[in-house]
Amino acid sequence: MGQITLSLREETLSSLQKDFEAFLRVSLKLDPQFATPSFEDFLRAKLLDNMVPLTEQAVQRMLQGGQYAWAKRTLEKEFPDVVAILMRQAEEFGFSFAVRSEWTSDEVAKAAREWAAAIVKEAGGDAALVDPLSAQIKSTARDIQSLEEKMQTPAWRLAESLRQRVYEAKIACETSVGSTAREKLGELRGLLKLGLAHGSFQKQEAQQIMEYLRLLKPEIFVEEPYDIFSRMAAWMRNFFMPPARPAQPRIEPRRPR
Repeated sequence: MGQITLSLREETLSSLQKDFEAFLRVSLKLDPQFATPSFEDFLRAKLLDNMVPLTEQAVQRMLQGGQYAWAKRTLEKEFPDVVAILMRQAEEFGFSFAVRSEWTSDEVAKAAREWAAAIVKEAGGDAALVDPLSAQIKSTARDIQSLEEKMQTPAWRLAESLRQRVYEAKIACETSVGSTAREKLGELRGLLKLGLAHGSFQKQEAQQIMEYLRLLKPEIFVEEPYDIFSRMAAWMRNFFMPPARPAQPRIEPRRPR
């Protein structure tokens, strides 16, 4: 390493010495345990117009054992709790954290752990944080359908509207006769298909509605006869031998999970 010998006037050296003492005074006032550099390090930094060498040792000491290290350890210890607080309080202000409805509990746990591991890795945190962080993510996650109902999203409003329309079409099938009842049955079938596509109904529930109507009014499932005698015979059968009324399936709004 090369060496440079400087010849300075007394007033210049005195000025540098005062600057050095002022630097130490301010640094120690900010942090009594500040690792002070030597006067030679101070001169070298001034010559290079770079103050970084003066603070590298101090920064390293603070990160390892000073108040900054205490703050870092505290943050690492409480970070999963901070995440849980953020997610829990988010709902109070209209935000939320959703997961897929079709995910099982094990699938939610797996996805939460993978996400927690990615967060800790990118942040350079301790691997021990993965388990508590993934547990907090899993516990605060909400089913997307329950969130849609709570927030009354457009998808939820559409699903509820379909349920209401199905209920009205079902009543119309029960109270109508002849071609009108068959038209309402076609409308009901179309609405049930839309309801299944948008999650308003489960397949079993839709099947129960159709089976109920088939038992209640089997004639509307048969093509309407075109001659007057067939119509009269069907009317007489319905008049003299009304079918037994089956148990009616209930159509209720979905409740939050």
